[in-house]
Amino acid sequence: MTNDMDPFCRRMRDADGDQERAAVLLEAPVVTLLHWRPVFQYHCRRAAFGEGLDYLDALFETLGKPRHRGNLGGTMPMAGATSVLLHIVDGGGNG
Repeated sequence: MTNDMDPFCRRMRDADGDQERAAVLLEAPVVTLLHWRPVFQYHCRRAAFGEGLDYLDALFETLGKPRHRGNLGGTMPMAGATSVLLHIVDGGGNG
């Protein structure tokens, strides 16, 4: 029997604390986060990791906006959510 679970989904499921969860969200390819969005949201909710849910919401909102000449617009919320996760990854809180 093979284990076909995406490695980033597996890491999110098995994460031991918010620091590891934040790292997964910042390292996973965006296409993986898009494809497996419900899985990542589920694991954030299950762990009461609101910062992860905020990050995913900001990412999907940003990617859903019209672009101007190939550039994403309205990226301030995304930058803020990324900063929060970087703070957590660097040991600044929540896990």
